[in-house]
Amino acid sequence: MLAAVLPAVSDAARARFGWSNAGAPGQNPSHPVFPEIPDSPGGEPCAAERRPVPTGLAATYALGWDDGLVGTLNPAQARDRDTAGLPYVAVLHTKGDARGVIRVAWDERRAEVDVLDDAGHVTSRDAFRVDDESLFLLPHTDGEPITGTTSEEHMVRTVAYGRDGRAACVLDYGGSFQTPDDISRPRADRPDFGSWHDVLAIAGIKGADLSGTVGTPTLPNNDDGVPWAPGHPLRPGDLEAMFTPGARARESGDPVEIELVDAGKLRLPSVRLLATDPDYLTQELPAWEGALTARVAPGTYPVELSIAQNLANDWETVAGARIVVSDEPVESWELGLRKDQHEIDLDDGEFYGVSVDTGTASFTDVEAIPAVAEPAREVSAALEGWHGTVDDGGLVMWHAGYGDGSYPVRVGRDRDGAVTAFVADMLILD
Repeated sequence: MLAAVLPAVSDAARARFGWSNAGAPGQNPSHPVFPEIPDSPGGEPCAAERRPVPTGLAATYALGWDDGLVGTLNPAQARDRDTAGLPYVAVLHTKGDARGVIRVAWDERRAEVDVLDDAGHVTSRDAFRVDDESLFLLPHTDGEPITGTTSEEHMVRTVAYGRDGRAACVLDYGGSFQTPDDISRPRADRPDFGSWHDVLAIAGIKGADLSGTVGTPTLPNNDDGVPWAPGHPLRPGDLEAMFTPGARARESGDPVEIELVDAGKLRLPSVRLLATDPDYLTQELPAWEGALTARVAPGTYPVELSIAQNLANDWETVAGARIVVSDEPVESWELGLRKDQHEIDLDDGEFYGVSVDTGTASFTDVEAIPAVAEPAREVSAALEGWHGTVDDGGLVMWHAGYGDGSYPVRVGRDRDGAVTAFVADMLILD
């Protein structure tokens, strides 16, 4: 029901804050950018008042809500799950009608609050994250019927909050109108079990009784429903297999075999590593704050390409590029982040990554930019093989998988936390 009434945060709002979705890679700037765009019809601001919600709502706890309770919990069971950090929901209802749903998963540092209308449609969603024991708001989305239209037509208003104190307001109803605004990101203390009143007030819900009731016949059960599970940012695939010669994997369901190609050596004198489309190096970008925050010792490191050979149609392409920092086994992978990027800000399936507009991606060092920027454009434009180098290892480039898009960079660490590898994943392998 949610998909028909309340679509996910629009691509425009995601792109504005450098978010990308694995299913549709997009622009990924280091910082939010607010171009000159027209005001929305009627000048509706991002801080528009929310629609009223009935007061005096009661709470029933469960494992999920899917047009009915999934796995009803008594308050003691819900409290135990809250303490353990396990996911659960609280359905807020009156007179047998669900009017709100709280979803909680403290181990994942996530919580959501939905407001429902009297027909059970989701009319707003607030997504919260836990940061230093307080909750802050991610995009808030409203879905409202357009005046004078049928109930199937809705206007969706999304407010996406940036850490710089600005917000992007996107109105979607047949067209999309965006309005930048200065709005403080709402924040509240992380609530103890049953003490959600401050957070609910942000969502426009007041006066709810959160002591908990057992499901009644007037609040339906859904025995076939699936318990709620929180989403998460895009997780890495099998990166070890990606760089194992002869390993078998799949690409769009077809079998592929992995071949490794030596792409040369990369010099990292300042160890401020950039993963970028080489064409961007000549553009006026803010002091190249796009360097990854993960650091290694200055030096020269080998770069390898993983070539995925599709065994079903003899097609092949670059599945990933790896900077080999050490031979120590990788114990964990983390998302490569730039300054002011925070993985906790990402929603389900999202990632920060390398934006590619010319079909070519590259690794270089911030210190090398003056020497490699112009020749890199020329080498990229004439690139015929899988890879190329500029300025004797000042930059290493490669054909970017399927071409233009956005691709995550993963940082591998050993058991002592030292960086062992950087991998640019071209999102080729299933």
